[in-house]
Amino acid sequence: MKPLSTLALLASLTLAPGALAAAETPPSQVPQVFATVDDYAVINPSTVEVTGILQGETLPRVFRFIYNTSVNADSSQHLSRCDRLALLAMNRPGRYVFEMTQGGGSQPTRCRLTRQ
Repeated sequence: MKPLSTLALLASLTLAPGALAAAETPPSQVPQVFATVDDYAVINPSTVEVTGILQGETLPRVFRFIYNTSVNADSSQHLSRCDRLALLAMNRPGRYVFEMTQGGGSQPTRCRLTRQ
């Protein structure tokens, strides 16, 4: 029975690759351009996780973006604006691309929505 349980485990891993994926921290100042946004989660007042498919890729990835509160004076207001942009991208897949760039140094975390 042990080989069968191993086979079942492998099948479940193959069917749900995103279920076990940990959030990646994107490199600073490198835009992550999402062709689709599948999930947008506010983790805490200065952190969000975005799940989606990056342009040119076929599998969803999870990225964790952190807002530096010393750079963004009011990160909650900035975060709220990004929430709205991500929601628009989720509601109209293929019509927009959603871009987030992790801040670094004195640069803040940024988001952008562009119509295709």
